[in-house]
Amino acid sequence: MVIGKITSYLALGLVGAFLLNTIIRPQSALGTGAALQETGSGIGAIGKGIGDSLRSIGSSSAKLLDPLFSLRDLIYSSDVAGGANVSAVAQVQGETNQGNLTPSSSTITWSSGTTASVPSLSPAAKSYYRALGVSVT
Repeated sequence: MVIGKITSYLALGLVGAFLLNTIIRPQSALGTGAALQETGSGIGAIGKGIGDSLRSIGSSSAKLLDPLFSLRDLIYSSDVAGGANVSAVAQVQGETNQGNLTPSSSTITWSSGTTASVPSLSPAAKSYYRALGVSVT
């Protein structure tokens, strides 16, 4: 508490001295201001350098983990031949219905004769299309 009071009085005294110096000797005050500006830009450059160094360390250490992600992609990616396909669609396609494999796609046929093959539709979706007069298999 006492140190805070003393520090605030010292800071106030420094500001007062700078203002008096500005009024009494303007050329000297310009030099002091320029020196403070250079000091501030120097401190800013040091801070930027530290930030760049930490960013570089962070990106380098993140690159150390890239082989692990490549391994994960090799095992679980559907883009790789023989890779495990763990997507929700693949799991639904593999479900069995009383020993029979459920179809992996449904065919929608409109009255115009146009057909579309889509992933396996739920019973609610099939009834919706049938209510519209569309054939679903």
